[in-house]
Amino acid sequence: MAKKLTQDQEALASYVWMLSRHRAALARQLADVEQFERDAVAAAGQFGVKQALLATLAGRSPGRISQIISATPTDFDAAPQDIREQWRQALENPAGHLERYSSFGRTPEDLAAWTAKHRLIHGEHHDGGH
Repeated sequence: MAKKLTQDQEALASYVWMLSRHRAALARQLADVEQFERDAVAAAGQFGVKQALLATLAGRSPGRISQIISATPTDFDAAPQDIREQWRQALENPAGHLERYSSFGRTPEDLAAWTAKHRLIHGEHHDGGH
């Protein structure tokens, strides 16, 4: 049986867990935003925006812009409004975008992982006892 944590230890362990979850959610949000940026660069290139301008605006080298454009699928004329709406939502509501990655309980595995970590912090046995 593991030694029960003090109240201060529980609080600190909880912060470690919450901050770790927050970091992971931010990393997933950043991955989305990076993909949105690549898609925007490729779409802008497809619609005739000069690569030199894109490089300046994105803070990237012209060579990197060229790589992004050549490596990104260019089927943006199918639904450009839908794509832009997704980007707009991420920009106007970053907290909502982050929330998609921050919530628990999406799958039974998520709930089981949450329960296991909660029990680790609070010293509970699998039967719910202390």
